[in-house]
Amino acid sequence: MKTPREYEKSQEMIEFIKENSIRRRRIINEEAEEDDKGDIIPITNEPRFGQNVLDNQIENFRKSVSGGAKFADENSEDAESNPLVFYPKSGNLVFSGSIPSLSGLKFQFSLNDVTNAPYIFVDGLALTDDVLNTLNKLHGYFLNWKDQFLAATDLLDRLKKENNKKDNQ
Repeated sequence: MKTPREYEKSQEMIEFIKENSIRRRRIINEEAEEDDKGDIIPITNEPRFGQNVLDNQIENFRKSVSGGAKFADENSEDAESNPLVFYPKSGNLVFSGSIPSLSGLKFQFSLNDVTNAPYIFVDGLALTDDVLNTLNKLHGYFLNWKDQFLAATDLLDRLKKENNKKDNQ
């Protein structure tokens, strides 16, 4: 049984997660307003993005964080619903999916986010040692993911230039 202080700490953590979730939704909405819907580029396995870029991202995530992670299918009609999306006007890259075994936890990585942390959206998740271990893996994977894309800016720079050329035509 939890002590009153442990219960209070749990409630504080839940409130913190909720506040971050609300804040993140606001940031996502601001990014969507900044980028025209037609300018969102879903990163897929097409050769123009590199060798199986999307599949590699998903496979690496499953190996490193959670083998049961789920990702949306490629959707050419709704670019934003894709698991890996580039916003050329803001230069932001977003990677998202879910981990069903963690109460359906949804996660989102944002390359340009000021918090330098992944976002999670979840209801009713018990913070067991296994869950905390997976969340630590998620955070570590995010840091590596961000470093990887910041170091290899050629793809993002090229996509931004292609989009600028399209806008100027």
